[in-house]
Amino acid sequence: MQGDPVIVTPRAAPPPAVVLRPIALGLGALALAGLWLLLRGLPAGADLLSLVHLALVAGLLTLATAAAVQLAAATTGQSHPRPGLLGLLTLLVPAGGLCLSAGFALSWPPLLAAGGILALSGLVAIFARSLAHIARSRSSRPLHLGLLIGLLGFLGAAADGLLMAIGLAFGVPALLAVLPWHLALAFGVGFGALLCGVSWQLLPMFGRARQLPAAAAFAGSLLFAVAAPVSAWLWGSLGRAAAWPLAVAALYHLALTSWSLLRGPSGKLPPYTGIAHLAAALSLLAAAVLLGEGLAGAALGAAFGGIALALLGYLERIVPFIVFEGHLARRLPGRRVPKLKEILPPTGRACLLACYLLALTLSLAGWPPAPRLFGAALAAMALRLLLALRRQAPRKA
Repeated sequence: MQGDPVIVTPRAAPPPAVVLRPIALGLGALALAGLWLLLRGLPAGADLLSLVHLALVAGLLTLATAAAVQLAAATTGQSHPRPGLLGLLTLLVPAGGLCLSAGFALSWPPLLAAGGILALSGLVAIFARSLAHIARSRSSRPLHLGLLIGLLGFLGAAADGLLMAIGLAFGVPALLAVLPWHLALAFGVGFGALLCGVSWQLLPMFGRARQLPAAAAFAGSLLFAVAAPVSAWLWGSLGRAAAWPLAVAALYHLALTSWSLLRGPSGKLPPYTGIAHLAAALSLLAAAVLLGEGLAGAALGAAFGGIALALLGYLERIVPFIVFEGHLARRLPGRRVPKLKEILPPTGRACLLACYLLALTLSLAGWPPAPRLFGAALAAMALRLLLALRRQAPRKA
């Protein structure tokens, strides 16, 4: 079939350790954020900003950039000439996220500035490398457009974050007015376009879905890239109504995801990864609708919950392959490589998914204990994947 996804191969992908380190840090940050919610509930003020940046920058953004590094090389068939340098660059984003979280917790502007500079530097380096790989590629895929637009969105959000940090440090209220742009670029352009592009590549591989037409898949990333800045630009004049362009983009993504999964091969129900991504697409639509109704806090929770679910759902299938590749590279004579289901047993993942979705729904409904339940579910899902990264002893063949 024309336009079939390219499967990640050891020759094209970076060395396993390069990608596994940021994935481990991202999962660890998500687990810490979940435990924070479980033990302390939803905080306020500086603690809330600290939790948000721990979960979003050190957690989700780190996982997203690790995926970008992996997919940009693997889908273009190009290896990384200096994997050691690449490994250091991929750690700048989680380091920046941790500095930002600590800076908000301690109310220390120099640490905030350091975190912003580290995260921005890592994003610039990852974008430049991804752009170089894609520019040398012989074919252009919707995944490539989603990666580039998503990374550009993250770069814009990081730059806006630095402006707000300067405004806080030097008492310039005008610089704090970029907050709508900060959120729109991060969630709409960054994660929205990235998930649209990645879905075209990974849903048919991992979700037993039908391949999307290339034109429709390209349109998804472009729609988020246009809708998010328009919403941010209109926010000052239209208020809540400015969120509806984002709702249109989210509805388009949900419709494409549903069509792809429902028309998948064999007529069977989509597996865990497909169901997780379908629920994530629905959460993104709910976030845009809630924002249009003026419920900014609930909208942020729905967007975070949906994006986290999509990334964790894909990692359910990506992590075992990368760990398997690592075992294959260091295979010893007379020892066998563990099977994928031994690296990450499927037992319990459907139950965890149900608990996660129930806790997220109850949180959006405003039930006071629900954020603690959501934190427990998020921490459990992240820790389950984190434990799969441990080095397992090789077994006899």
